[in-house]
Amino acid sequence: MLDVLVAGAGPVGLWLAAELRLHGVEVAVVERRAAPDGRSRAVGMQAGTLDTFATRGLAERFIERGTPVPTGHFGAATTRLDFATLGAAHPFMLALGQSVTEQLLEQHAVAVGAEVLRGQEVVSLTQGPDAVEAVVRAGGTHRTVRARWVVGCDGTRSAVRQAAGIGFPGQGTTLTGWLADVELDDPPTGPLAATGPAGSFLVAPIGDGVHRLAGLSTATMHHGTGEPLTLDEVREQARALLGRDLGIRDPHWLSRYGNATRQAARYRAGRVLVAGDAAHMFFPAGGQGMNLGIQDATNLGWKLAATLQGRAPDGLLDSYDTERRPAARAVIDNTRAQLALFAAASPEQLALRDVWSEALAEPETNRRWARRIAGFDDPLPADPAPGSHPLTGTRLAGLALDTPGAPTAHPLMHHGRPLLLDLAGTRTPCPADGLEQRTATVNTTAAAPIWRDVTAVLIRPDARIAWATTDPDPRRRAADCLTALRTLHR
Repeated sequence: MLDVLVAGAGPVGLWLAAELRLHGVEVAVVERRAAPDGRSRAVGMQAGTLDTFATRGLAERFIERGTPVPTGHFGAATTRLDFATLGAAHPFMLALGQSVTEQLLEQHAVAVGAEVLRGQEVVSLTQGPDAVEAVVRAGGTHRTVRARWVVGCDGTRSAVRQAAGIGFPGQGTTLTGWLADVELDDPPTGPLAATGPAGSFLVAPIGDGVHRLAGLSTATMHHGTGEPLTLDEVREQARALLGRDLGIRDPHWLSRYGNATRQAARYRAGRVLVAGDAAHMFFPAGGQGMNLGIQDATNLGWKLAATLQGRAPDGLLDSYDTERRPAARAVIDNTRAQLALFAAASPEQLALRDVWSEALAEPETNRRWARRIAGFDDPLPADPAPGSHPLTGTRLAGLALDTPGAPTAHPLMHHGRPLLLDLAGTRTPCPADGLEQRTATVNTTAAAPIWRDVTAVLIRPDARIAWATTDPDPRRRAADCLTALRTLHR
């Protein structure tokens, strides 16, 4: 019997499979498509995703294939988000086609032992007390796969979610935007955004001489998603907002997309879980969809592995739902706000766009939203325990260490186990299996003020901080660390 069956070989399913294999879990991925899709729905890899890949030693593979973009956008606001303020190891968004991302992730997943089966899809499920029986269709034949757990990463129309009886409430499409992957005779020198009464227009290179054009036209935003998009419509929007048509030619992909917004009623039903687009959908503003799904998989991978292997304390797997649901809700809210700016047409709406652009010129507001869009500041699911350090529950990012061979914490996390950093240098022994322990010194010139006086920190496999302390006593630190570790591992 298989440990985990994953439905969907998009970025989320492939990354989840690799994370499960990191812990020795037997996993297979089935994918309806017989071959990878050459089109790229997502073309932006946020700094938060690069940071996650860095914790497994993989970030450079993606950076070598993409184009770093130092700024981002919030809706059609004219003030750009400055990613240099993130305090992250990779302070930029990476322009990279999803097809390349999937290629690299599949290579990684297969290399660590995951099985990827194309031309196969889950069509029904039957749950038992100890396993799930999944009927998998391959061409004209059907077979039954028994797995201890099934995870649906199979998109917004997820067959796994539907078979598990998980609702997908929300709203349907009321407005549409468009995208065009094209070649340009007169490309801009870098990413470009323009707004006006005609709507919005974004331009970004995605590699191999192709540019992603995307926008929303106030004249056509009520057209249906099935209505064909023409190059003439894209050229007209470019001329209206840029004053030139960029020499648009040779379309690789033309499409309309809607603002349908939904979230799964629950992320787990018995032995079935959902992640990525199977768990949430929203207007693709700010390049957050794929990145949110990657964080779903990172959160779920180590928890599901611990559950399978009998190492999980009570409630650990349920925390996947309670932690990732608020994260998705926050993205849903900000994409709705961004759409209001994209679709601004009335004097009142245009004034709102101007006011928000002015607000983003304030450095702290800009930094806050740069971090949110980059994926670093998901809301915490609950108030931390009384007396806990303010770092508890936050996501580790950009902690610079004065440690040979480990300038950041990333190289110390390749194993995917909880990591204890003794920052006081006086040894904080924490006698427990499955824990990586290192003595390190924070580079105080690079660290944020909140790290001052921190003597020890326990980091989860998904780079969230489980516990931090300023206690100078090593024995108390060790005891407190062990208590915190028992919430992650037994």
